[in-house]
Amino acid sequence: RGGARRAAHALSPQHFACTRERTGGGGHPGRPRSSAMGLEGLRSGMQPEQVALLKRRNYSFHPLSTAGQLDAFSLLSLAWLPVLAFVFVLCLLTSTEFRFGSEGLVSVLYYVGLALILLFPAGSFALLVAGVFSATIGTDTRVRPSAVAYWMWWPFWKLALVLVSVAAATSIGDYLYTTQFLPHSRLERMQAYRDVDPRQVSGKRMNDAGIVQFSSVAGVDRARSGCIKNDARYCVAPIVAGGQLQPNANASQDLFMAGVDCCTCPGEFRCGAWSLPATPGGLRVVDPARVAQFGLAVQEWAATHGRRADRPIFFEWVTDPLTVHDEQYARGVQLKVMSLIAAPIALTLAFVVLNGALQLLQRIGWGRPGGMPKAPPN
Repeated sequence: RGGARRAAHALSPQHFACTRERTGGGGHPGRPRSSAMGLEGLRSGMQPEQVALLKRRNYSFHPLSTAGQLDAFSLLSLAWLPVLAFVFVLCLLTSTEFRFGSEGLVSVLYYVGLALILLFPAGSFALLVAGVFSATIGTDTRVRPSAVAYWMWWPFWKLALVLVSVAAATSIGDYLYTTQFLPHSRLERMQAYRDVDPRQVSGKRMNDAGIVQFSSVAGVDRARSGCIKNDARYCVAPIVAGGQLQPNANASQDLFMAGVDCCTCPGEFRCGAWSLPATPGGLRVVDPARVAQFGLAVQEWAATHGRRADRPIFFEWVTDPLTVHDEQYARGVQLKVMSLIAAPIALTLAFVVLNGALQLLQRIGWGRPGGMPKAPPN
C-alpha cells in the first residue's frame, strides 16, 4: 500500500513537473529550468525519498526504475529473468526420461516454477498500476500519460517478454518431446529384430517389435494399398513376401507400412523410402492417435481385398532403421541446443531495441519522467 502511494506521488505533476520558481546550481530565482536538464536536474528538486527510489537499479517491487540508459549490468538485470524462464521451461519439457515416467510431476513443477518466475515482474507491474489508479480515482491528482509511459516501460516489457519466453519454450519443448524424444524413448523400450520374414511371423509374435529389418524376401505391395481421409490421408500397404499380396483368405495380414498424406486415396502407396531399392526396414508407429487412424485404414483395406487383419502393426518405411532411430534423438538434441543459444541472443536484442524505443519516446515527448515544462524563449 505504501509503495502504491509512493508511485502515485512520484507520477503526479506536483512533484515531477517542477515549478518555475526552482533553481539549480548557481541559477537565479524565477528562471525556469530547461526540459533537457536530465535526471540529475530532476533530483535536485525532489524529496530524498524520491531520489533514493531513482537510484535503485533493481525495481522488483519498487515503483520506479532506471529508464532510457542501458549499460551491460542494466541489460543483464533486465534480460536474465526471461532467459531463465525460457531455459527452465524448455529443459523441463524435454527431460525425456523424467517426463516419460512422471508426467504429472513435470506438470506440477511447470506451474509452480512459472508462478515463482512471474511473481516479481507481475508484482512490480501490478504495484505501478495500483499507484496510477490510486492517484487518479477519488483524488484531485492528475497523472500525466507521458509519465505513466515512462515509468511503466520496463516493468511492462519485462513481464511481457517473460510471458513470450514461456510461450515459446512451451511450444518448442512440446514439439521436440512429441516428435523426437518421446518416439525415441518408446522405441528404446521395445525390441529390435532383424531378418524378419513376413511369411513366418504374425502380429501377435511381433507385438513387442519397435525396430525391424526385414529379410531380403520381403517387399511392400504398393499397388494394393488402403487409406482413409480424416483431416489428412492415412495410408497403409501390406508387407508381404515378394512384394505381391497372395490370394490367401485364411491368413491374417498383420504387417503394414504406413504414412500420412503420401497416397492418392485410393491409389499407389508412396510413403517413406518407397523409391529406394534397398531391403525394407521399419520403425514402429507408436503415436496412439495415428495408430487408431491407421487401424481404420486397415479395416477399409481388409474389406476391399477380402482379407483378415487380426493384430495389425504399423511401421514407418526406412532402409536403415537403427541409423534413423539414432538420428531422431540427435536431431532433437541439436534443435534443443540451437534454441537455448538463440533465445538469450534474441531476448537481449529485444531489450536493446526497446531501450532505443524508450529514448525515442523521450525525445518526442511521449515518455517523460514528469512532463517538465519547456523554458520560455528569451
